[in-house]
Amino acid sequence: MSAPNRYTTIFIASLLALSAATLWGLSQRNEQAEMLLEQAQQKELVDGQLEEAIRIYKDVLARFPNNRAAGARALVQMGQCYEKLGKDEARKAYERVLQEYADQSAPAEQARTRLAALRKPAGRLSGMVTRKIWTGPGADMLGSVSSDGRHLSYTDWQTGDVAIRDLESGNNRRLTNKGSWDSSSEFAVYSRISPDGKQVAYAWFNKEYFYDLRLVALDQPKPRVLYSDNDLEYLAPEGWSPDGNRVVAIFAHKDRSNQITLVSLADGSVRVLKTLGWRMPLKTALSPDGRFIAYDFEQQEDSPRRDISLLSTDGKRESVLIQHPANDLYPVWTPDGKHILFASDRTGSMGFWALRVADGQPQGRPELIKEDVGRRILPMGFTREGSFYYGIETGMIDVYTASLDLKTGKLLDSPSKATERFVGSSSKPDWSPDGRYLAYISRRGLFESAWQGSFVVCIRSLETGEERDLAPKVRYINDLRWSPDGGSILLQATDAKNRGGLYHMDVKSGNVAPLMQVREGEYIGRHAWSPDGKSVFYLRQEPTAKRFSIVARSLQTGQEREVCANSAVGSVIHSFEVSPNGQWVVFWYYDGATRVQSLKVVPSSGGMPRELVRAEKGENIPGFTPLVWSPDGSQVFFTKGPASDQDLTFGLWRVPAEGGAAQSVDLAMEGLRDVRVHPDGKRIAFSAGQFLGGVEIWVMENFLPPTRSHK
Repeated sequence: MSAPNRYTTIFIASLLALSAATLWGLSQRNEQAEMLLEQAQQKELVDGQLEEAIRIYKDVLARFPNNRAAGARALVQMGQCYEKLGKDEARKAYERVLQEYADQSAPAEQARTRLAALRKPAGRLSGMVTRKIWTGPGADMLGSVSSDGRHLSYTDWQTGDVAIRDLESGNNRRLTNKGSWDSSSEFAVYSRISPDGKQVAYAWFNKEYFYDLRLVALDQPKPRVLYSDNDLEYLAPEGWSPDGNRVVAIFAHKDRSNQITLVSLADGSVRVLKTLGWRMPLKTALSPDGRFIAYDFEQQEDSPRRDISLLSTDGKRESVLIQHPANDLYPVWTPDGKHILFASDRTGSMGFWALRVADGQPQGRPELIKEDVGRRILPMGFTREGSFYYGIETGMIDVYTASLDLKTGKLLDSPSKATERFVGSSSKPDWSPDGRYLAYISRRGLFESAWQGSFVVCIRSLETGEERDLAPKVRYINDLRWSPDGGSILLQATDAKNRGGLYHMDVKSGNVAPLMQVREGEYIGRHAWSPDGKSVFYLRQEPTAKRFSIVARSLQTGQEREVCANSAVGSVIHSFEVSPNGQWVVFWYYDGATRVQSLKVVPSSGGMPRELVRAEKGENIPGFTPLVWSPDGSQVFFTKGPASDQDLTFGLWRVPAEGGAAQSVDLAMEGLRDVRVHPDGKRIAFSAGQFLGGVEIWVMENFLPPTRSHK
């Protein structure tokens, strides 16, 4: 074939230029459609302005007729808005999706599901009732309901004890008595009431810094250790066998392998039903006849979305029970064993669904029971008569900015939210070294819990207000810090295989690479850069050795040196920060012997610490919150509040780095934390809100088909 002449070359070049221009224009239009959809969802889901949201969805349909993905999504969301307004246009919107956008599989499935729900005749669900039964300080959803519906187990976070709430009288009673947090750092989680209502199984974080499986009787509060193994990094009791002789539990080993087990009450022996590798179920449920265990499991290695599988307790059968592109999780058996109730976001919002099951096989398709139950939920179980209890976390936390006069400690304006996108889901701000950008963590997605969610790093331009979202391929992000050169952000995170550590994230691409990952039996806490970017400081926790230390790691050689460590068993280093000149490290220290918390400073090269501030009696100084230096290194900022779990208002304080009296700064808000000072010394960014999460406990009644007896 001969080489093309110059006219052919010019023609091809023209076509390529035209194609590039066309693709660029298409890309721009797609971005505009996405921006409009995001604005509409803000109006719908956050601001509650349904009519305005509908107007924007219609605008998407009119302006971008060729964007089929955006059009289908707009119609589904528009239908949901009409449903909330009680208008019949909802049906028309869903029907249009099926008629005009049948090739868009996910929106079409949502439209089909919603149409089925709208066409459902008034029947057994018409009498369904949902009631909020407990909220406010003390409400906790890490427990279960008794089969007779009288009691609710929970963790009393004032002390860390396992407790019981009488749902008839509203009275609360602790079943364990460990003492205050000052006397012990032990605590209980995931309590499960036995079928006869006489005992509670729970996980206990013990003095040796690992979890035991324990039992306590309601009438004789004397705990019994049922199973203990310091090879376990974590365990969670999930329920009881029908005869009350065994406890279903998830074991998470230090080698990152996870197991579904049955633990005998007679002798504490363990029967392993399933080894799952590094992936862990969020919920397992034993059927009322004891034959099957249902559990949720990640669909893919790098996806947080889950399907629901079924495992026979004799080990002979295993199958995927519920498989769907949506996120399906938290399976719970109904008392008669004929249905599995589960949570799913397949309609666009998290709802409860029920699937009929016979002999371990699905019967028909799942049925929507209740939609829009909340993003952060946990099931707490069924009563014998079919009432379903569940908890909702309602806490909101946002990033704020404000102008501050460092000399006087006075605010020059009122704090304002740094962003209006995804309200209630932002935290951990950090200024870029040149002061032009603000990075923060945003938790996204329809499902969020304390352990999982879609984590996005947002980078906001202070000059233009434009925000860019980066979605690093990690499971959980706990903190972030800009590198001194501004080219990367160091994340304290957990990767897709649950390996905690420090990870470099490129600020342009969002790609991540591990800087260091924890070794067995260790945890990494706070981290900070040296000013020259050649070293990273981090808090190393070795619970088995009861040792807490601040370590400096050279990025070039990988060598580590210890800056300081706790001086005695029971003493803890909570948080730290490196000074702007790199010569000092300030940290919170809890002395286990004297039970005193103090703010100390030590040379970054090592040496004897000196005390800056000591917590007085009646003061609540949260040592887990970050410390921050002023840009000139003359002051250290910290937060403190009243010693009351009823009041979560914290104030900002400062103390001279050379020593002296601490002074209050003109700023106090609920849940104030994560304070960062801008490089120019004139502004601050911080998080505030219910960072521990407000909790509501709900019950759903009269939605199951009537049965003669569940006994």
